[in-house]
Amino acid sequence: NGQLAGPVAALVLDGDLEALSSHIAGGMEQAGLSASAGRSPADIARRLIEKAELRSVRLSNEAFSALKDFLAIDVALDGAAKALEIFAAGAGLSLGAALDNFSGRANAIEALGLPSAKIRYDAAFGRPLDYYTGLVFEIAAQNSDRPLAGGGRYDRLLTLLGAKTPIPGVGFSVWLDRIEALREKAQ
Repeated sequence: NGQLAGPVAALVLDGDLEALSSHIAGGMEQAGLSASAGRSPADIARRLIEKAELRSVRLSNEAFSALKDFLAIDVALDGAAKALEIFAAGAGLSLGAALDNFSGRANAIEALGLPSAKIRYDAAFGRPLDYYTGLVFEIAAQNSDRPLAGGGRYDRLLTLLGAKTPIPGVGFSVWLDRIEALREKAQ
């Protein structure tokens, strides 16, 4: 239900990293879980406090309106850079190098002969995992809402799992059962 137990909620609200880490370590020990087999109690505590802080952020009406306008952008890839440019101008933002990088990716996709008019850019799209740090994607068959493949860039993932230094990563998963079903349907 997304609600934290009373003692945990109080420690998260206080932002007391040391006490929360200790509480989590005690709970893990009581449950027979190793504090070194996955994320450390301190990592878990830090993430809980970070999520609580993010929930408390409130946007101004102007920022909220700009966010809604941005999330409403859903266009073919060949028109996405222009749509983002128009959005930025209307919101008084400069997307600078980020827009240049985006345009470069879109142009590279088109240069590979992929149909950029059939590829969608949806600003509200996101993969349902919070470790992604950059471009994310899904590939689906035409007239299907179920992806055949999906993935993206996740430079934070390995540090979340305990790596001492950031390790860049890009990956994807493929639903072979969906591809096989699509292939059988086409025969």
